[in-house]
Amino acid sequence: MAELEFGKDVDDIEEPVLIPEGWKVFELMDEPKTEKNNAMKEQERSGEENPDAGFNWSLRLATTDGEAMYNGRTFFLRFPIPKEADKDAYDSRGKKIYDAKMERITGFVSAFGGYVAGRRVELLKGAKGMCYVLQQISKFGASLGQPENQIDIFNQGFKKVGSGEGGGEASEDDASF
Repeated sequence: MAELEFGKDVDDIEEPVLIPEGWKVFELMDEPKTEKNNAMKEQERSGEENPDAGFNWSLRLATTDGEAMYNGRTFFLRFPIPKEADKDAYDSRGKKIYDAKMERITGFVSAFGGYVAGRRVELLKGAKGMCYVLQQISKFGASLGQPENQIDIFNQGFKKVGSGEGGGEASEDDASF
């Protein structure tokens, strides 16, 4: 029989500690990757046309907080890349979907110190910027129904490091939309 002894009682295992809601500094851990979205993968499997098929710009970020319990937490963001069909479609605000997707990506890149000009954006590994962290109930996977942290990519936008924390005054550097 195999045996293993721990340094504390199994009844003393602690629950995860969520990051408090608010602005946090993040670092880009890898260069962004262009990947097929789930609809594109399903279209390839089924062979049936799917109007939602497209690509995402996928990023892996980690918190760079001074508090050890929050530092190094990894988050994944997937920004839908605008596609031709988005040029003629509008969102619920009356904005062209193509433009809304572009605005979200360029806002992130700008806040993280990347290059935004003309038709191009560039972003390097190690770039830092601020994202708004939410606490919410998980809707997916093994943690379904459990509290978790997520980055709010739709409502708060993104900020450059040093442009203020805690939802203070908006500045010209804010990339919110």
